[in-house]
Amino acid sequence: MAGKRSRREEFGSPRQLPSGRFQARYTGPDGAKHKAPRTFDTLGRARGWLAEERKLIDLGTWTPPADRDKAAVSETVSEWMDRWLELKRPALRVSSFQTLARTVENRLTRVDGDAAALAALPLNAVTKDDVLAWWEAISCHFPDTERTNKEAYARLKAAFADAVELGKVPANPVAVKAARGKAKPKSKELPATADLHAIIAELPPRYQLGAVLCLFHGLRIGEMLAVERHHLVKRGEGWTVQVRGNLQRLDVDGRARMTWQPPKTKAGRRDVPLFAQFSDLVDEHLNRYCGPEGDALVTTTTTGKAVLDTSFRGSVARARQRAGVEANITPHHGRNWLITALAENGATPAEIGALLGQEDLRTITEIYMKARPESSAARMAAVGATLGAA
Repeated sequence: MAGKRSRREEFGSPRQLPSGRFQARYTGPDGAKHKAPRTFDTLGRARGWLAEERKLIDLGTWTPPADRDKAAVSETVSEWMDRWLELKRPALRVSSFQTLARTVENRLTRVDGDAAALAALPLNAVTKDDVLAWWEAISCHFPDTERTNKEAYARLKAAFADAVELGKVPANPVAVKAARGKAKPKSKELPATADLHAIIAELPPRYQLGAVLCLFHGLRIGEMLAVERHHLVKRGEGWTVQVRGNLQRLDVDGRARMTWQPPKTKAGRRDVPLFAQFSDLVDEHLNRYCGPEGDALVTTTTTGKAVLDTSFRGSVARARQRAGVEANITPHHGRNWLITALAENGATPAEIGALLGQEDLRTITEIYMKARPESSAARMAAVGATLGAA
């Protein structure tokens, strides 16, 4: 009885037709009977379409499917992508939504040249060849942004998958083998300790502590910019920085603003002991450049406002040039330096992950961790000493 009651309480009623395909029907909020404009090859797809209809009703954006089907005849890929983004907005953080929207716009809906052809096509007329032509065009126009290109492909595939579930198109035409999988991360060279010190020395004094937190303690730039006075805790003779969130640059009413966000993962919330060599710098910075309030930002502009991440990166780049450092070192390179230094001193990947706020240990070992060229001979000599006489 419980099973029958559960089925009756399900939204809509999918049924199998004599042809073997499945039809999906339901009673809409207008009290009328509605059915999918197309039949489905599996029961799961029919139920998926009903679930999407229920979602539209819950969101208050429902219109009769027959009306939507008529509109779909002229609905373009660009129009569907814009609508798809709005459907995704409620479930995403503001920063995640803006990142998603930028990817879609910069590679799909607001792009020029041959890559623009796909966005103008009717949604239900797109073929695999059309998608392949788009992929080849963006790969040609943006050869140095494989990661963004593949993210755009993944979004296009997901949007068409939802279009299939909604009965807008019969099948997903997004199937380019070369676009599958994750992009290979760009290899970052291991920065020399002397170069990091040289860069910090050339920075404006009010930015030096922030650079120390990034370059020597592995904080991400947004995490560093979000550090407040009460997040720097004196423990014995040393200092510890408590990472409790990050500042992200968001578009607010057409202007870039740094907005506080909680950590994306549990690992991101962590305490990082500071090296004793920088204790005096912390004391001096708090006395000269930080307000007395507990929630005062530690790194600010001369007017006491939050620093834009782009501004801080620019300051580091100019300091690098003044210091005569040829290596292209950015604030993020500090994670490579710290991970490698910790590993050289016996820290396990799990211990490193806890300090760096990194859940994926493979990322630590395969991307961030580097080998110092000068250490090869020393390592081999150490092993050789254990071999004994030949």
